[in-house]
Amino acid sequence: MYVHHLRIKNFRNFGEPPFLIELQPFTLILGENNIGKTNLLAAISLLFSQEISVIQRRNLEIDDINFQAVAAFKQHVADQSIEAEDIIFPEVEIHATLGDIQEGQHPVVGDWYSNEEMTEASVTYRFSVRGNFKRDKWIKEQREAITYRKKKDGEQKSESGDGADNVDYSLYVDFPIEEYRHTLFGGGRPSNECEAWLLRMLRAEILDALRDAERELVAGGEQRLLFRVLRQSSEARYTDVKRLLEDLKIAIDTDPSLNAIKTEVQELLALVSLDTPGEDHTIGLQFAAPEAAEILKKIGMTYGVNPITVARNGLGRNNLLYVALVLSQMAKAPDIKPGDDSYICFRVVGIEEPEAHLHPHLQDHLARNIEDIRGKHSDSLQLVLTSHSTHIAAKLSLQNTAVLFHRESDGAIAAHYVLDGIDPAKDKDAVRFLSLYLDATKSRMFFARRLILVEGISEQIVIPILFEDESHKQLESLGCTVINVNGLAFQHFLTIIKNGFFKKCVVLTDRDIGTKSENRAELLKEKFKDVSHINIQVTTESTFEKELISANRAGVQKELLFDALALTKPINGPKLKTETGANDISVDTFFLEIEKYKAEFAFNLVSVIKGERLAAEKEGRSPRKLSIPTYISQALDFIKE
Repeated sequence: MYVHHLRIKNFRNFGEPPFLIELQPFTLILGENNIGKTNLLAAISLLFSQEISVIQRRNLEIDDINFQAVAAFKQHVADQSIEAEDIIFPEVEIHATLGDIQEGQHPVVGDWYSNEEMTEASVTYRFSVRGNFKRDKWIKEQREAITYRKKKDGEQKSESGDGADNVDYSLYVDFPIEEYRHTLFGGGRPSNECEAWLLRMLRAEILDALRDAERELVAGGEQRLLFRVLRQSSEARYTDVKRLLEDLKIAIDTDPSLNAIKTEVQELLALVSLDTPGEDHTIGLQFAAPEAAEILKKIGMTYGVNPITVARNGLGRNNLLYVALVLSQMAKAPDIKPGDDSYICFRVVGIEEPEAHLHPHLQDHLARNIEDIRGKHSDSLQLVLTSHSTHIAAKLSLQNTAVLFHRESDGAIAAHYVLDGIDPAKDKDAVRFLSLYLDATKSRMFFARRLILVEGISEQIVIPILFEDESHKQLESLGCTVINVNGLAFQHFLTIIKNGFFKKCVVLTDRDIGTKSENRAELLKEKFKDVSHINIQVTTESTFEKELISANRAGVQKELLFDALALTKPINGPKLKTETGANDISVDTFFLEIEKYKAEFAFNLVSVIKGERLAAEKEGRSPRKLSIPTYISQALDFIKE
């Protein structure tokens, strides 16, 4: 069983229309900051977490209700032209549909079936005003207060001769958060309240990004993760530990040294205390906390060949241990059957930024193996990861990778699986290529708002600085990433992008005049000409380098090219400059000098441009800039729109 559909309405940054996402048994969720990844996990927690802190938090605060929904509600209350009965009080609703229900899980979710075939069940969290709340009376009181406020403002205006004519009186509307209550019900029927003893068999554990792994793994109180894991089993399972403690108690009672201390204290008590009938001054030494729960609080964890405490480990190592411990807690123990107090029929683990504190190699290793961990408990364990790591994004299955983004039309948040809309048979080559090819650098495309796809490293190096010179801002400020596809594999990338996932994507490719791939660029343009968010620009010259040389072969721009060439070819560069003299650069002659040194020339050109900027700033003049080739300029205009 797993949550295969989640609907969130009016919870934090998820508003109306509701946010919808189809979840997989294992789902990786990517997205920029403040897009809602944390809030998605918090929504799951409100449904299934059994932690006391979460149960108490099911009664939300006003900040947990979508800001736009609250603002619109206050506007309606303040607008006296709207009838009170037409005003809708905003509600938070989180609805999870459970599918792929296994045989042993049907008795738990049987009261929550949501279809006639009894193959799906649903659990809904709703936070709304209580049923007997006098809505009309409350609205009337708010409007009377606004009327009084308007009257006072009018009097002050007439006395002073000025005042605000466009006061937003919705700001004076209170929000009746104290009148809100939460309910959890099954099968989509509000009257079918979920019973607590059934909910206890469904569990969520959410690891937030700011987790304190060290604190959770040492001995301590009931809220420590290690204690919660150890206490999964009933106290009856710790009989051997308790028997040993009884033996320890006997040893304490019979130890000669301890008995000598007791005798000495008793003798002193007899000297300083009054005699009381029926009482004596006998004392004993008791070993504290024989109960299993108290014993478990004293247990801490060690890790490594040398048994040192986790406090001596690095943050990354403890983070891995923490993740492993959570997964072990949620994994279904084979000897725990229905009817056992510890029986759990479904678990969902949400991990924010599992890459926290991890070296890139460890991120790779974790990503390669975490899907296998879930696979061992496929009938009862669901994993939801959120991440900013290109390493994790590159290693996990594209089929399980979803990206949250703002829709262009209404600004609402949407979810898009990377392979949505792709025919697994028709586009199998593209899927296979990208699955193998998306290393940590290429996977940056999943974190971008806009993309520029280029053929090689030269374009990847030079395009950003050309954009800076033209726009006086960085590509990163637009959420734009330059991806080097290392060749001509644009079609594989565009197969994913064409489904409307990215707002803008530009391809910069060479015409390759006189080569076998001469017609490739035009065929690519024809194939994607009807996709509005994809723009393909092709060089006029045969290559990017020739196009750049052609656009800058005269004037001060030519000096910048020769400066970069001198760094690349210390002998031939100055020689060619002398031979060229006052003439324009010969594109073919210049290109021959850099043809086998394209990357070096690109790096040196960027270095020259940056050096020119510093020199111009120091001398108080405008820097010399390269002219941007037309096809690149058109591409950047498209990206900036």
